[in-house]
Amino acid sequence: MESKQALKRWMPILVALVVFVVINLFYFAPQFDGKVLAQHDILQYKGSVEDIMQHRAKYGEDPQWEGNMFSGMPAYLINVQYEGTIIKTLARVFYFLGQPASLIFIAMAMFFFMLLCMRFNPWIGIVPALAYGFSTYFFIIIGAGHITKMLALAFAPMLFGGVYYAFRRNMWIGAALTGVFATIEIGVNHPQITYYFLFILIAFWVNELVLSIRKRILPHFAKATGLLALAAVLAVGSNAGMLYYIDSHSSETMRGGSELTSADGKKQDGLGLQYATAWSYGKAETFNMLIPNLYGGTSQGGFSQDGEVAGVLRNYRADVSQVPAYWGPQPMTSGPVYLGAVALLLAVLGMFVLRGRSKWWVFVVTLLAVLLSWGSNFMGFTELFFNHFPMYNKFRTVSMILVIAEWSVPFLMAVVLQRLWCGELDRQRLMKGLRSAVLTVGGIALLFLVFGGALMSFSGQGEDQLPQEVASAMRSERASMMRADAFRSLLFVLLAAGVVWAFAAEKIKKTAFVLLLGVLVTADMVPVNLRYLNGDTFVLPNRAEIRPTEADRQILADSTGEPGYRVLNLSVSTFNDASTSYFHRSVGGYHGAKLHRYQDLIDRHLSKMNMNVYNMLNTRYVIVPDQQTGRLSVQHNPEANGAAWFVDSVAFVETPDLEIDALTTTDTKRVAVVDERFADALQGVVPAADSTASIRMTEYRVNLQRYEYTAPAEGVAVFSEIYYPHGWTAYVDGEEAPYFRADYVLRAMALPAGNHTVEFRFRAPHYAALTAVTRACSLLLLAGLVAAVSVAAVRKRKQTENS
Repeated sequence: MESKQALKRWMPILVALVVFVVINLFYFAPQFDGKVLAQHDILQYKGSVEDIMQHRAKYGEDPQWEGNMFSGMPAYLINVQYEGTIIKTLARVFYFLGQPASLIFIAMAMFFFMLLCMRFNPWIGIVPALAYGFSTYFFIIIGAGHITKMLALAFAPMLFGGVYYAFRRNMWIGAALTGVFATIEIGVNHPQITYYFLFILIAFWVNELVLSIRKRILPHFAKATGLLALAAVLAVGSNAGMLYYIDSHSSETMRGGSELTSADGKKQDGLGLQYATAWSYGKAETFNMLIPNLYGGTSQGGFSQDGEVAGVLRNYRADVSQVPAYWGPQPMTSGPVYLGAVALLLAVLGMFVLRGRSKWWVFVVTLLAVLLSWGSNFMGFTELFFNHFPMYNKFRTVSMILVIAEWSVPFLMAVVLQRLWCGELDRQRLMKGLRSAVLTVGGIALLFLVFGGALMSFSGQGEDQLPQEVASAMRSERASMMRADAFRSLLFVLLAAGVVWAFAAEKIKKTAFVLLLGVLVTADMVPVNLRYLNGDTFVLPNRAEIRPTEADRQILADSTGEPGYRVLNLSVSTFNDASTSYFHRSVGGYHGAKLHRYQDLIDRHLSKMNMNVYNMLNTRYVIVPDQQTGRLSVQHNPEANGAAWFVDSVAFVETPDLEIDALTTTDTKRVAVVDERFADALQGVVPAADSTASIRMTEYRVNLQRYEYTAPAEGVAVFSEIYYPHGWTAYVDGEEAPYFRADYVLRAMALPAGNHTVEFRFRAPHYAALTAVTRACSLLLLAGLVAAVSVAAVRKRKQTENS
């Protein structure tokens, strides 16, 4: 009897997991044929970590520094092997399908488990879990290679599941669950997604506070809040190393602001407002949550190969795949945040039929997300948050906050389906709400279907420069795409409404209800997702590799001269491409959190091709494309300063602005420009010109550089390595010695006379202590979860025996 009851209880859960697995096996079938996604960001990532991987393989240690991008930077936001992360290691069990299939499976499974934490019927839980996992944005970012972002989105639902469990069921188990999944969430290292999901948790917490006041259960609320706070502390502790280094590093990056004075005479704290809001959703563009091709879909093509635009472009021998169908206000986009017509209908139905405490907090946080996603298109509100809300100005791409809506719509959908399943909705209220939901959601689709052509221009920025027939064809095809998707969404709205009506009118059983809705959600979402991630997106593994060009091979074959040289590649977008870093120490790269000093150097000098600055970065080779043939050639730069050099004099400056501006005219081979804050490091040192003094690099590793020098008198040497104040230690003949910053970004030292060896070594500070904290907090959380579940199980068994 007990075994039958257990089977009955576990069967829908097993069925749900099997459904999620099978769906992903089919969708990502090319993965299981040995193919891979040619993801832009993954290729860039490969370039950025190659020297780290080579160092680990050769020396058996983690360098914690990246030497091949932007002349050198800490690896904390790139790839560091943090030790003691027990929970993160255990979480790898969820990745059994491999990438990318595991990513969508995890998203579906975590949303499903969240609903189980809320005591939702598991059969009902399958449908909203499909809706969440099939969010079009997820497939777009997977195609682009934003894997950490996707992982953060996949695990995030269980944060809410744990918090809900703590407040509504067992505070001990809920807090432990929250701590474990917060550890995983933080560990995947996409702070922006985690930050946005905190908005959801805060909204729910406020809702629970109000509810506890009304029900006079504040002590229980306070205890649950206290346990959740403890769980959060332990989750942070379980990622102590990673968080400590990211936090200490943040002030040195673009996200920590620049010391330079901006045009308005102020120092910048955090990202610049214009930079942060560059990708802002348009107000009308918000409706592409319902109509995916409302604004053309994607900037990477999007027009049909057999369509009107393609036909016109054949006259110009142009490729239609190079013409963007997207015509909205963003600079470019890979696709819309399509939530699904079925999911939106049921979420809006929930707004009409659910009682207040079940919906208003969800509505408020969703509305807030939409308003903030408008960014520069709603600047007053955006500036308010940007200047006053904690940490909001640390993140760019404000439109990303729509991930809140991607959670809240399936969530409201789940709540209303659970109420329907359990018969908790008054039939008259339900039918009235269904009619209102259809009129609202279907009415919007119908409005664009009938009047969209008159309401919208279908013209992108700068397209007035195109030939008239091309521009006209683009407008016409975009209008057709919009109308087709508007009709499509209207159809799914009516079909979903029909299923709900049939169930409410007892025309169909529960099994058919769930099955039909699951089929509708899948049929609604999958064809749209296939526009952005399909079989053609997968390639054979050898086509997703970074291969050396003839120019790369030529540089790699040149073994003359000292190590430590750098390469400037003008055949790519130098400061937005990491392919060069796969083979060489590059002055460029690809990363969203560069050192702010290096970004200043790019803005003021490198982007303007100031060779004086390139020389001080020891840029020995320049890869140049032929303007006619595109063939690459290598130019040797004989003026590069070398890996290190003695200067004749030091020029002290009072401000960072003067320091960076001085690089325009200063001969950095002879003069070191030094901020006066480092004057004490040169107390009593008077450098002078001496042709007999020499210094050369004898060994280069990612986290170690060794030099030998000869100097008849005490002098000042500048090293063509990036200055970073946390972790680098200098030694002279094995004895620790002070160093300072020169030329805005480089290292310099006052060196004693004679023949000596200089060495720089990098090691993340406090690494052993932070590893111990990480391991201890992880074990405490796991032990807490086991203990809480065990105690609850024992109590339940005793209650059963007594009854």
